[in-house]
Amino acid sequence: MDSTAVILGAGYAGVMAANRLAGRGVRVRLVSPEERFTERIRLHEFTAGTRADPTVPFSSLLHPDVELEQGAAVEIDASARRVTLSGNRVLDYDWLVYAVGSGNGSVPAGADAPDRLTGAGSAREKLAGLLPGEPVAVVGGGLTAVEMAAETANAYPENPVTLYVAGPLVPHFFAGARAGVLRSLKRAGVQVRRQLVEPEHLPEAAAVLWCTGFGVPDLAACSGLPVDDAGRLMVDSSLRAQGHERIFGAGDAAVITDPGYGYLPQTCASAMPMGAEAASNILRSLAGKPLPPHDSGFQAQCVSLGRRDGAVQFLHPGYTPRRFHVHGRSAAGLKEVICRMTLRWIRGEAKRSGGYTWPAGPRTTAEGASRNSSPTGAWSSPSPTT
Repeated sequence: MDSTAVILGAGYAGVMAANRLAGRGVRVRLVSPEERFTERIRLHEFTAGTRADPTVPFSSLLHPDVELEQGAAVEIDASARRVTLSGNRVLDYDWLVYAVGSGNGSVPAGADAPDRLTGAGSAREKLAGLLPGEPVAVVGGGLTAVEMAAETANAYPENPVTLYVAGPLVPHFFAGARAGVLRSLKRAGVQVRRQLVEPEHLPEAAAVLWCTGFGVPDLAACSGLPVDDAGRLMVDSSLRAQGHERIFGAGDAAVITDPGYGYLPQTCASAMPMGAEAASNILRSLAGKPLPPHDSGFQAQCVSLGRRDGAVQFLHPGYTPRRFHVHGRSAAGLKEVICRMTLRWIRGEAKRSGGYTWPAGPRTTAEGASRNSSPTGAWSSPSPTT
């Protein structure tokens, strides 16, 4: 093989990029600090104890030609095209995909952040040790906080759950859909309290689940790569890092700074198309072809509200709400189908590079918007950072 691609991060963006590149004449080395793939969209279930294991073996997801490198990247030397991993291991690359993911920016003492596997594990243990009547506080107003509060309340009906929301609840939902979510939370026994929680003044509760804030690893910043104020790698519309033609970014840890992309949220439904597109652009670069602007959009947002309740907010391609929304058991069933399909899309890409497609974004964002238009990537599942 003439070229080596190193992919940093084995989340939704990273595994999709690895599978698209594998078997295409490129050596693919996927760097993961974890031994198994984590379904982050299942972590609220794991935390509440309604799912035993939110991980699956990489062997069940990856193309057989992908080389899995266990460890964490600690430095990128862009001029030498070299990545240093923990333990002073060094990987040389011709192409790099930066897909290291995200997590809560800062977790206050006394709280657990279940947006990552380690935090979800500690929160799970704390909830399992609660005595009847001991309260649980969930902090945040996004989809992750809503799912965590509802799942916990259903799993621990003897423990009162309060959701602390500083601003609008699920702000990108239509007003009618938001009202339906509030009704579901009330049925589950969740009290919604409009209050800003300061990290130094946590609610009095036996367990505090911190589901707010956004943070990314400082790897790009420490390596001298261009980053925004949040520390995300800045890339252009082709997902190429500014000033570095051999580095592409995808997922939560990358941000497209060209005009027209501010609608993209931090979700796996954004990460997977970006990972696939980054890999495709490496293949296009090798073939001497021009790189098209990234183009991805949305059709709906699914949120679970316990195992038998949920909500589906249908969306315009630019992640703005339509008036149509669905609630109840059918919405919960649809969310479960989409969660299962997420792994199926990843496995499908391993079987046939280029098989994964996704819906087009807003017509004003990218040229040729119909090229990726397909129902397969139409649904959005919340990332723990929302």
